Amino acid sequence: MRYPPRLRSVALVVLVTVVLFGGLGAGGSPLEVAAPTAEPGPLGPLPAPSVEEEAVVAAPPLSVPDGPVAQPGCPVPTRPKSNKPPPGLPKGVTLVPEDQVPEPLPPPATRAADGSVVAGRGMYIWQWGKTEEGDLGAVVRRAKAAGLSTLWVRVGDSKSGFYGAKYLEGLVPLAHREGIKVVGWGFPFLGDPAADAAWSTQALGWQKDGHRLDAFSPDLEQGSEGVVVTEKRIATYLGLTRPALAGRPLVATVYNPTDLQWGKYPYALVASYAEVMAPMVYWGCRDPGADVQRAVSRLATFGLPVAPAGQAYDMAADGGRRGNPTGPETVRFLHEAQTSGAVGVSFWVWQASSDEQWQAISAYRW
Repeated sequence: MRYPPRLRSVALVVLVTVVLFGGLGAGGSPLEVAAPTAEPGPLGPLPAPSVEEEAVVAAPPLSVPDGPVAQPGCPVPTRPKSNKPPPGLPKGVTLVPEDQVPEPLPPPATRAADGSVVAGRGMYIWQWGKTEEGDLGAVVRRAKAAGLSTLWVRVGDSKSGFYGAKYLEGLVPLAHREGIKVVGWGFPFLGDPAADAAWSTQALGWQKDGHRLDAFSPDLEQGSEGVVVTEKRIATYLGLTRPALAGRPLVATVYNPTDLQWGKYPYALVASYAEVMAPMVYWGCRDPGADVQRAVSRLATFGLPVAPAGQAYDMAADGGRRGNPTGPETVRFLHEAQTSGAVGVSFWVWQASSDEQWQAISAYRW
């Protein structure tokens, strides 16, 4: 994924705005796994917003597309199917035999945690060295300027355990000072669900000067990503993780409930342990509006808030179209998510988001 350049002048922002607004009338890919690649940059007091940031905040209201929009690069030329087998567990991750996995704890009888923690607009963060060059202060400044209410921050996985403390201790107090919530997310491969629950509990137990994560979101992938998927392993992991929430919501990152996934992914089981469902709605060449409408409608049947994650990256490496979604596509996703009843949305992923998408996300009023 290519790191997009930062906005450098008012002229560039205006140009992007003109391009975006001029085209508004026209009309999943799993999360990747890697440990952070760089230490955070020096922190310090947040300065006043730059001219560029003020320009983003002052963006005029958007003209929302009233139907499907043009999608450059679609349809994608047909490519031969790969016979490559799915990856196994990462090196160093233990596989506990199924009969030795602890019996799951029952789902909670009631859930009082507040799902509004993920209300509004958010952005996923992964690989700190490619996210504002590891400068936590710059991350918070840009998030505030763009009107983000939530940052979704990678904090651990089955291979490395909980490794997010060195970022959280600088980021979370800064974010909270600006009224921005922080959701910690991690990648359990479920080879050893009890061990996955242990590092997830560590993340939930982290605190700095009274600041802690506002929610936790396990990224519940499938075998195509090397995850050992059985209902027992999922239930054991979620059941052992829940006690550490201490009144905070568990936001389950799940697959987009397309017709194919709806019949095979264990949505009902996951929903029985969660407070919020966060489907990965990476639309590729599908209509983002119809995609997110279906996702919200189907997952709302479990009686939980829904907070879809939208596409903000180039899907070519996954066999999809080349290039990021356009601004109009992004606005259509935002609008249809909101009108369908989603509590909020997020976008995967900060480091790959284009300037056009940043402008659309910033200008849309949730």
